Amino acid sequence: MMRLLTRAVAGSVVGALGGALCLAIAFAVHPDLIFAMDRDLGRSAKGFYPGERSGQTAFAWTSRRAEITLPGFDRRAPWLCSLRFRGARPDRVAQPAVDFAVDGVTLARTIGTNEFQDLEVTAPAQPSKQGLTLTVASSLTFLPGGADRRELGVQIDRLACRPTGVAVALPPRRAIVAAMLAAAMFGAALSLIGLTATTVIGATLLLTLAQAVPLSTGLAPYTSYEETAVWLALWIALAILAAVKGSEWWNGRPLRQTAKFAAVFSGAALYLRLLSLLHPSKPLVDALFHAHRLEWVMAGRFYFTQPMPSGVRFPYAIGLYLFAAPWSLLTHDHVTLLRIVVCATEAIAGALLYPMIVRIWGDRLMAAVAVGLFNLVPLSYVVVGNANLTNAFGQSVALVTLVTATIWPLGRGDWWQLVALILLATLALLSHISTAVLLLTTLLATAVFYRWKGDPTLAMPARSVLIATAIAVVISVVTYYGHFTDVYKSAARVQSGSIAAGVSNKPPQAPAAPGIAANRPPSASAPTPLQIRMVNGMAMNIEAVGLPIFILATIGAWHVWKSQIRDRLALVLAAWGVAFVVFFLVGVMAPVDVPFQRYAAEFVGRIDYATYPAAVILAARGATWAWRAGMAARLASAVLLFFAVVYGVQQWTSWMA
Repeated sequence: MMRLLTRAVAGSVVGALGGALCLAIAFAVHPDLIFAMDRDLGRSAKGFYPGERSGQTAFAWTSRRAEITLPGFDRRAPWLCSLRFRGARPDRVAQPAVDFAVDGVTLARTIGTNEFQDLEVTAPAQPSKQGLTLTVASSLTFLPGGADRRELGVQIDRLACRPTGVAVALPPRRAIVAAMLAAAMFGAALSLIGLTATTVIGATLLLTLAQAVPLSTGLAPYTSYEETAVWLALWIALAILAAVKGSEWWNGRPLRQTAKFAAVFSGAALYLRLLSLLHPSKPLVDALFHAHRLEWVMAGRFYFTQPMPSGVRFPYAIGLYLFAAPWSLLTHDHVTLLRIVVCATEAIAGALLYPMIVRIWGDRLMAAVAVGLFNLVPLSYVVVGNANLTNAFGQSVALVTLVTATIWPLGRGDWWQLVALILLATLALLSHISTAVLLLTTLLATAVFYRWKGDPTLAMPARSVLIATAIAVVISVVTYYGHFTDVYKSAARVQSGSIAAGVSNKPPQAPAAPGIAANRPPSASAPTPLQIRMVNGMAMNIEAVGLPIFILATIGAWHVWKSQIRDRLALVLAAWGVAFVVFFLVGVMAPVDVPFQRYAAEFVGRIDYATYPAAVILAARGATWAWRAGMAARLASAVLLFFAVVYGVQQWTSWMA
């Protein structure tokens, strides 16, 4: 016991020292501070109205006096601060005089114009002082008129500061303390789960290096975000420890190092995802929309729809909100709550790939690689980053459903497994329309393949999957989807009206003169040719998972096909493949006019998102096969895995751009 505690203390010390050092280095590398006007500036800013956009320009109106206070700001060197603004006054409205002040002292003044102009000041070095206050004051304000009663000062496009002295800028003391505490918690947790000392040191230092990026970027060192990082680290480190120790207690034996890797990698990826997702520089996108929908559900409003540009409305599934509602007792910040729920569910779903592969294929290295690749798929960052939270949650639950359908016996007497499978499938069906359609197809294909291609022992699991699917569909229709008959009728009327308009209102065309039809440029609204749609669709598929994972998955698929494997995992992969092929062909073969091609692309993206776990599993198989196939193949596998990590890291850092 004493030895274990000693290792935990040593791990926490390594983490704390690494956290402080990496944060200081990261801050020194990019100390420049830029205030993005297209997102919330947080509690450090006063006198700014919400950001707006005019074309490609993002800006924020100020009131008569706007102020930004940065506690703990390093003043050992001078800082050059620049303001890009315009008065943006209507005709015959006087332009204001604009004062740019540092710590209450006006250092620059100019008259506004209707064109953007730059104003610079130098905040002098004050080694004995920490903190900085920037003030923008307008001598005149105006009222836009109508319902807009704001008193507007100037439009600010950009506000930024950078050090100009020879002294290296340091982050605020509280940011350093937060980085040390967060890393210390992970160092202690990794030691307590029984990783080797070398692994603890290496993993902890990698994590401290990664966490230094969000902790040192933008407004992060000057806000309460640092406290959020500490709490995230505490709970996730405890979750990793509980997951490993709980599994060891349940199985009655220590976990393998690969299993511990899967738990640690999933937890670390969750921590870094949330650090980036909750970063002050990360726009909310649709996260606030989902928070409002959660509040509707908590208030007893369960049935609502989402409009489409064509006039059609469709039911907006509420599985995420039902699942998140009990957790709302812990916080009033529903935006953060939903993001944590979605990311945590995704991390759990990805970690379950490990027992799925080990149970069926018995390859622990392959299972660990699959878990790692799952957290690096670019499309996952796009979906969650754009706050498509219901889709992300639905697909995570769908993956858990398919994992249970693969590894559970689902025999004649396993009633609790059947009930659990029904509940999981129902929750997934109630979480997103695309999830409902794609999961339903995959489960039905799984049941068919179990019965048709599997050995006789899979007859009962096939029956259980079919029964669970049927019951889940009935429950979801009776409790939710069946309440939207008027919506379905309206959609049918819109569709039939569109068809009738297309037949009766289309003007007759005279026959073209010989040679003209072939040279006539296509109409701007004409559908894209099939061959181009196919090429574009395949390009989207590759981009969704990243080229390295796509190549490895192709190798893995070839290996599975060559081996003629017909176990449960191979059959589930085939079921995923059926769902992908069927809906991909539907998505690319149906001619779509130019105004609706965006939605066709989104449809293909939904297919990729629903089936990328299959690509990850196949990629892990391809990578491990190549790793064991000789030096040349091992080198190629290592290079592809390296670039898969690079692609994933690029997507992660883009959340803070």
